[in-house]
Amino acid sequence: MVDAEHLGTAFSQLGLRPGHHVLVHSSLSSMGHVVGGPATVVRALLDVVGTEGTVLAPTLTGSEQVGPHAEVAFDLAETPSWTGVIPQTVRTWDGAVRSAHPTHSVAAIGAAARRLTQGHEDCVTPCGPGSPYAKLASDPDGMILLLGCDHESNTTLHHVEELAGSDYHLQPAPVRAVLALPGRTERRDYWVHRYGTPRNFGAIEPLLVQRGLQSTGPVGAATARLMPAGGLVSLGVEVLRAAPRFFVRPTAGR
Repeated sequence: MVDAEHLGTAFSQLGLRPGHHVLVHSSLSSMGHVVGGPATVVRALLDVVGTEGTVLAPTLTGSEQVGPHAEVAFDLAETPSWTGVIPQTVRTWDGAVRSAHPTHSVAAIGAAARRLTQGHEDCVTPCGPGSPYAKLASDPDGMILLLGCDHESNTTLHHVEELAGSDYHLQPAPVRAVLALPGRTERRDYWVHRYGTPRNFGAIEPLLVQRGLQSTGPVGAATARLMPAGGLVSLGVEVLRAAPRFFVRPTAGR
């Protein structure tokens, strides 16, 4: 059984501190029975980062069906994500804000929530300059927590691919999106992910550990990984500039 006290202690032992702005990728079921469910996890994170910190979660809505053949509809207030119950809890939390991107939105609660999420609708790519992923990586207090999941869920590594100019990452033509925003509807063009390239994001983990950038520990029955967003991005870009296909998993027969 996992309660709020256990969670707070475990997050602190990983290295999460007051004032951190932490992007959380998560699997609630991996932790075992959590008393109070996802709200207990979110509250424990907020308690650890304190009034000066921020808790963020990916509220992604993209899919393999997204492409230039059809408009993408995104309602900032109503469109659910497919990233699990903890991000959904962050998204619907009292006072939460959500970035207005049609495929890679982020929801946030806390001191820097608005600063880190605003302007995402103006980014022509999902995870590039100006996105919450970029802003978090440039913030000295930006952190990434993989809670019961591994680097295959680490969306910031798509930011790394965008910075490195990976040629397999984006579709070759823009997609028209319809954004339902407070008091208005907008139509904009975006370059979105090219789905189908098998990734091996876990390949970066030994390098993170080698450089002392990742701490790993238990949270309930789950394994959690905590790292500075900026350190992850710097290392990832360095690696992709040396080996542009480092994150691409070889296909059978090759």
